[in-house]
Amino acid sequence: MTTPHEPTTVLVVDDEAPVRAALVRYLAAAGYEPIEAESAEAGLTKLHSATAAAALCDIRMPGLSGLGFLTRALTADPDLAVIMLTGVDDPTTAIQCLRHGAADYLIKPVELEELGLALRYALRKRELEIERRGMEQWLSDEVARKTLQLEEQQRRIEHLSISVLTALVDALEIAGPAGRTHSIRVAQLAGHIAAAMGLDAEQVASVQTAGRLHDIGRLALRDETLREHTGITEIAGGKHDSEIASRLLDPLRHHAALLEIVRFQYERWDGRGPHGLRGAGIPVGARIVAVANLYDELVAPAEGDAGLAPLAALANLQGLAGTLLDADVLVALTQVLAGARAP
Repeated sequence: MTTPHEPTTVLVVDDEAPVRAALVRYLAAAGYEPIEAESAEAGLTKLHSATAAAALCDIRMPGLSGLGFLTRALTADPDLAVIMLTGVDDPTTAIQCLRHGAADYLIKPVELEELGLALRYALRKRELEIERRGMEQWLSDEVARKTLQLEEQQRRIEHLSISVLTALVDALEIAGPAGRTHSIRVAQLAGHIAAAMGLDAEQVASVQTAGRLHDIGRLALRDETLREHTGITEIAGGKHDSEIASRLLDPLRHHAALLEIVRFQYERWDGRGPHGLRGAGIPVGARIVAVANLYDELVAPAEGDAGLAPLAALANLQGLAGTLLDADVLVALTQVLAGARAP
């Protein structure tokens, strides 16, 4: 708001000195701080050196016209309240000025009371427009800030949810001879394969998390509460397991890659899997987890079965390249196993 200690600056642009002098005297007496210019060009120069809130501008002047001043002045300062003055009552010119952004259009000789009302109205309109923009910017900034806060809260909740689901998997799985569960071994191997294939750190992390949770659907069926939550009570395997897992992971909207991997881990390279995805159309993370899962199932000791040796398991998987499994993932698995055997 304007205060008595900060008078509003008003620019007067008119080529007639007596008219300028009269307007300047009136503005000063009314409490404004007038500055004057004898031409449109001089007025534009004044605007560069002084911050004016409003301008009173004659239309017909030598050189650049008042309309030219109006257009250029508003380009430089869209908030400037410009009132056009003219000695000719021409509706066409009036309409043209208003269309170009003039706040008002007055006919000379101007009644000073009418001028005062028009100026106050134009300045108030200017003030309200600036306040409106400021409020819109504040609201926009506030919405953006709150959105970021909500997004961060959602990420924290999702991180906690993943931790809870991981703990559930640990509770339902049986640890192997080395104390590591199947999901831990699959997650570690899948992470090594993903890194060997050149995936970035974020993708490797998603693959590792998917490895930890890839069996959540099957394991969930062991828990009565989770069976009721998923709505499926029979252990059907394959697609059904992944769909159950998808239901449990679906709220994790910031972890779309994780959900994709778990959902499509049973797809076949030849397109004959449960969802019909084929080849490179299967998410790479799902192809990696599928290989890591099958490899661990082959080498891990089971009841009455010592499991296959690593090279034997690898040979079995290589026989599935191009039909069930991705040959490139198997190449990366070979590299990982070779690195593990190196001294």
